[in-house]
Amino acid sequence: MMKVKEARFRRVLYRGGQSYAEVEVLTDHGRNPQMLAYFRVGQNGSYQLVRLIGNDADQEIDWFDNNLHSAFEELTASMFSSPDHLAANDRDDFAEQILAVDGISEELERNLTFKH
Repeated sequence: MMKVKEARFRRVLYRGGQSYAEVEVLTDHGRNPQMLAYFRVGQNGSYQLVRLIGNDADQEIDWFDNNLHSAFEELTASMFSSPDHLAANDRDDFAEQILAVDGISEELERNLTFKH
């Protein structure tokens, strides 16, 4: 199981009428240490990790954050799928690590929770 070293809330995205929080994550994963994790509010009000993308962009070159090139690689299926059904646990454990980083849960609550 990979470990989260750092995490930073980046922004909220809107897709298909749904709000998603984008969190930049630095991990101990050898091949993809820098990732973008996408969270949404689940049915019970918790935050669900719904997508994980490898972020291999070089900030010196890709300063404009262009996500249309190969620096971004979909990792959700490869990181969290296994025939023994442990993948869901791995996803939940990884999400908990991200949410435990100081300030992340508060940013998600501030940006994804709608106050009426």
